[in-house]
Amino acid sequence: MRRFLNPFFGLVVLGIVLAVLHAWQGLTTDEAKYLLNIPYPHPPLARGIIGFTQWIPGQEMLWRVILAVVLLVAAELARAFAPAREKSATVLLAGLWVLSAAVFVSAGQILLAPITVVEMLVFCYWYFKGEDLERMVGWIALLWTASLFTAYQAILFLPVVAVVFWRMRLPRWQRLIALLGPVLLLLLYTGTNPLAFASMVTASGQNLGSGSFFVAVRGTVWLWILAGSGVLSVLGTVGMVLSRRWALMLSLVLVAVFTTLSFRPYYAVLFTPLLLAGLASSPLLMRRTGTTLLISLACALVLIPLAFPQGAPSPVPAVYRAAEQAGIPAGATAIIAGPFGHQWQYGPYSVRQMVGNPQLLDSARVAVCLTDCPAIRGREGWEQLKDVSVETWIRPIR
Repeated sequence: MRRFLNPFFGLVVLGIVLAVLHAWQGLTTDEAKYLLNIPYPHPPLARGIIGFTQWIPGQEMLWRVILAVVLLVAAELARAFAPAREKSATVLLAGLWVLSAAVFVSAGQILLAPITVVEMLVFCYWYFKGEDLERMVGWIALLWTASLFTAYQAILFLPVVAVVFWRMRLPRWQRLIALLGPVLLLLLYTGTNPLAFASMVTASGQNLGSGSFFVAVRGTVWLWILAGSGVLSVLGTVGMVLSRRWALMLSLVLVAVFTTLSFRPYYAVLFTPLLLAGLASSPLLMRRTGTTLLISLACALVLIPLAFPQGAPSPVPAVYRAAEQAGIPAGATAIIAGPFGHQWQYGPYSVRQMVGNPQLLDSARVAVCLTDCPAIRGREGWEQLKDVSVETWIRPIR
């Protein structure tokens, strides 16, 4: 019975449940990019590891569960931010981590932001409580390198990481190499990968290019609220200001500027480790554990449904499943009319664009009409699939 009441076991079960919920909604185009190891916009480390597992049956579900459980179990590290012998503070910090709407919604998504957040949570812990780290400098530099080569957003935490290295009692040249060496490697990689650089330039101004500055700032404030379900958002920001944690404040500003320029709903979680460290920096704000958790729970119950991805399940699995049941073998060519995301490439067929490739109508076996495609209707040898939500045609070989 105790095993089922164990918080760690509960977080694992919650992670599996959230992974199933996200799997039910189907792959997004960003998730498919990492499962397929498509070489943009981020460096190759994390997406390379994820993409290497394509041979494993159930690859998608495997990574949903792994990433969800790791993100939620990071609450155990959040507990370590608490002052020594302050049991109520450990409960508060772990509870606020799990009740963060951003953490809750991100758990189960196959994205790089949750991975980056766990890596940066470790650096926030070292920034807040790290002592005698000199003997670990090699491993710390390795984690910093891995973080940068997981996602470019890790650079937003440079002020926190810089303080971690600068506090070490080591020669200045060693600290500079440990801190700036990985950054230079990342710059070198980016210089040899024009596709990644072009995607960053395109995304950098998308928010301001499609709306007003006020709308962009409002979106960033919304992400900040989701990051701590309102309660941690306020307490964490106030805590870092009262304790004059300049590195935390500067990183918070960098994350805010980044999300203002390039808004994505899943970037909300980038604020969370900074807010947690900010709250832990001010013990006076952690006195009313029960009241704080109760208010945070009430806010989370309102915010999580608002932040959770909305909409019907993706039609991709149903379309491909129906085509396979109709006898179209794996490896056949599927042509798609209209713009489509990478989730259509995550399947048994080789996907091509229909428009501009009319010759493919004589060799393709599956045709999906995301826009009107009169060229396929009435064409000899093609049959329309029934009971799928997207107009789909197949060409069986008799």
